[in-house]
Amino acid sequence: MSNPFVFFQSFYEDIVYSGLREDYTHSKRKKTIRFNQFILLILIAHFVCVVSYFCFGLYISALINLSAAYIFIIAYHLNLRRQYQLARILSILNLNLYLVIMNYMEGLRAGEYLFYFPYFLIMTFIISFRKNFRELGFAYMITAVSLSFCFYVCPQENYYQVHIVNMFPRLYDSNLMLSLMLTTFFSYAIVRINRNNEEAILKEKQFGDTIYNTSLDGVFILDAQALLIADCNRRALELLEIDDKKLIVGAPVDSLFTKEHIQLFTHIKGDADSWQGELSLTSKKDNTVFAFVNVVSFFEIDRHFWKISILDISEIKMAQFELMKAKQKAESASRAKSRFLSNMSHELRTPLNGIIGASNLLLQEQYLEEQRSHLEILKFSSEHMMTLINEILDFNKIESGRFELESVPVNMRAFLKKLEAQFSVQAHARGLLFLVDIDENLEAEFLTDETRLNQVLSNLLSNAIKFTQTGGITLGARKVSSSSKKSVVQFMVQDTGIGIPTHKQQEIFDSFTQADTDTTRKYGGTGLGLAISKKLVSLFSGELLLKSEEGKGSTFYFTIELEINENAKLYINDEKVKHLPGFDRLKVLIAEDNFVNMSVARKFLTKWGIEVHEAVNGLEAVEKFRRGSFDLVLIDLEMPEMDGITALAEIRKSHPSVPAIAFTAAVYEDMRVDLMKKGFMEVVPKPFRPEDLHNKIQKLVANRA
Repeated sequence: MSNPFVFFQSFYEDIVYSGLREDYTHSKRKKTIRFNQFILLILIAHFVCVVSYFCFGLYISALINLSAAYIFIIAYHLNLRRQYQLARILSILNLNLYLVIMNYMEGLRAGEYLFYFPYFLIMTFIISFRKNFRELGFAYMITAVSLSFCFYVCPQENYYQVHIVNMFPRLYDSNLMLSLMLTTFFSYAIVRINRNNEEAILKEKQFGDTIYNTSLDGVFILDAQALLIADCNRRALELLEIDDKKLIVGAPVDSLFTKEHIQLFTHIKGDADSWQGELSLTSKKDNTVFAFVNVVSFFEIDRHFWKISILDISEIKMAQFELMKAKQKAESASRAKSRFLSNMSHELRTPLNGIIGASNLLLQEQYLEEQRSHLEILKFSSEHMMTLINEILDFNKIESGRFELESVPVNMRAFLKKLEAQFSVQAHARGLLFLVDIDENLEAEFLTDETRLNQVLSNLLSNAIKFTQTGGITLGARKVSSSSKKSVVQFMVQDTGIGIPTHKQQEIFDSFTQADTDTTRKYGGTGLGLAISKKLVSLFSGELLLKSEEGKGSTFYFTIELEINENAKLYINDEKVKHLPGFDRLKVLIAEDNFVNMSVARKFLTKWGIEVHEAVNGLEAVEKFRRGSFDLVLIDLEMPEMDGITALAEIRKSHPSVPAIAFTAAVYEDMRVDLMKKGFMEVVPKPFRPEDLHNKIQKLVANRA
């Protein structure tokens, strides 16, 4: 057999905790539980009353209690369906109506009005005074009206159902005892709830105080109206070196903060206003505290306060100060180093120039044959010293950011040929092959810094020759892409030398670094050459890259964008041009927006007996074809008003079979195939070779004939 206590406990919990939801707040859970407790208690009271009324033979009273209990059950179900306010109003109206009817049916001498005492407590129990003041006022008003009705309307005795002698005193005693029990229970419940609330408030305050006093921020609460310090936490006392909180709480604001600070705070007025920034504060022991301060405005019971949070950043400020001093020292050292290098450059170069000059003079004069080797050693050593000094000075300039590139016209093919002439002799002297692989389209003249580009490639070629015992060196240059104004060119130096291990391939670009110490001892060098070359290439907006395999050789390469010199002279082989045959009665339209290109093309076409007509843009070329016809059109791709491809498409509408040659400096993948699809029959790259242009015109004219 199950334990009766366990059964009643389970029954109680099923009733009291019904209707709770997971999303309920703590206050809503308490409100729901209190209402369920009230319903359970009132139903028990009605049950006791029904039993006693049946014992006394008061069947009408028992029926009224059963009806009231039924309405309370309805209110309980409304509460389960989250209709909280309706459930409470129905309960209050039902209870008042029940008491009025019972007092009328039994008379005032029966003492039913005694239940109003626990009822007032019940209203406080189920309705929160602070949160539902209007609802509680409504309940008290209804109760006062019903109580007044009872005393002014209900009779002292009513014999509708009372027929037993001395029944009224017995009913009074019964109702008095039951009302006292209910009053005692609800008084205890209210006291218990208030005690629990006090404990919760104390715990919440203790929790808040713990957070407040263990915060890493110092916090001050200032009274904005009285300009007094209202409170502060433990960290604030530590920051400002205050021994006792009593020394600061209640003190004027200006005893701690300056007038500038207070003026700043006074601008913060509304709830949403705040300020953040850095301030310096002075502690009670006259130490400066650098702080990041956050000031927030708030109101408490219509009184204005400022909450000031202070984060100590003194260590960060000191670190910044130390960094600033270190930076100043480094800059001073850098300036001293620059002055030293400048002075030493002058002091070293002057005697070295003398040594180099003297050695050259001695080699040109009469000397004994056995002295030749000594003179060559002297010359080589002095020139090597000069190279080392130049490398160190160049590296220093680049590091200090005082290095700027020039922009002068450079014929790239001629430039590379000079490099070939310079280094092929050195390579052949060591028994090495020296190959040059220059793209045939690399004919343009570019605006760049020839000296620094020469320095990079010379450095790479010198290294390649130095570290190669057998095989050969290759200097390569190819045009990756091009437009009418710029070209992307890739340079490459390849050797079959000792190669570089994979784990050393990044280190060799560092200053004063070579692959290993054996390399330094065997081949010499400062280790600055590649570092300088990499930095110079970066000034050209490129990147020096490496592919290498130990024992098989290395390839250094970089890709840079170079501006085409639009005013460059074209380099033409006059001997070949002299022997080109002329054309008979050939009419050609040239569409070209560059004056120099137009002038050169016109010169050669006229020499070949061609009647030349000119258009400075695509739109003008289309208009000239509308007014007449031509045997051939030579058209630039990039022009104002209308580009060459669009212009040719318009020309083809009226002259579908006219031969068209693309006259362009652009280079891109599958360019020839693409232009053929768009209606062109031939392509002549800029700068053009006259013999190439002549051959293509001759082929197109012959095909048309």
